[in-house]
Amino acid sequence: MAIVKFVADTMLGNLARWLRLLGYDTLYSSSFEDWRLLRIAEEEGRTLLTRDESLFRRARARGLSVVLITYDDIAEMLACVAAKTGIELSFNPSRTRCPECNTLLMKISRAEALSLLGNNVATKYDEFWRCGKCGKIYWQGNHWKTINLILEKANDLINKL
Repeated sequence: MAIVKFVADTMLGNLARWLRLLGYDTLYSSSFEDWRLLRIAEEEGRTLLTRDESLFRRARARGLSVVLITYDDIAEMLACVAAKTGIELSFNPSRTRCPECNTLLMKISRAEALSLLGNNVATKYDEFWRCGKCGKIYWQGNHWKTINLILEKANDLINKL
C-alpha cells in the first residue's frame, strides 16, 4: 500500500490532529491560504483535505488528489478520508506523530517520563512518547477510551458512506 500524505485546509485542524495520531504525515496551519494548499499538494504529492467546494473543484481541475469533507462528526470525517484514500484507521505506536507539530514521536522509558512528568502521571501509565521537535510528552490516559470508541465508529462507517 502506498504511503498517503495529507495537507488539510484551515477548517480541518481537528482532523489533521487525528490523522497525525494515527501516523499520517499531515500538514496543517491555520494560516495556509488556498494557493499555498494547492502548491503543497502539487509539489509534495499530498492529498488535499478540504471543506471548501471551490478549492475542491480547483484541485480536481489540476489533477490533484483531493477529498471534500462534508461531515462535522470526527468519526464520519475519518471514515470519509479512509473510504476515499484507503488508509487504515488504527493506532500504531511505532508510527504515531505529534498532534501539534506532525513530528514522529519517539517512545521513551517510564524512568524518562518520570523525570519529565513527575510521579502523578508516570506511575499510572506504561507507555510514553516524546516529540523530538516540540518536546511534548504523550501517554494513553483516560481519554484513550474515547479515542478507541471514535475509531471503532469510524471503521464501522467506512463502507456506509
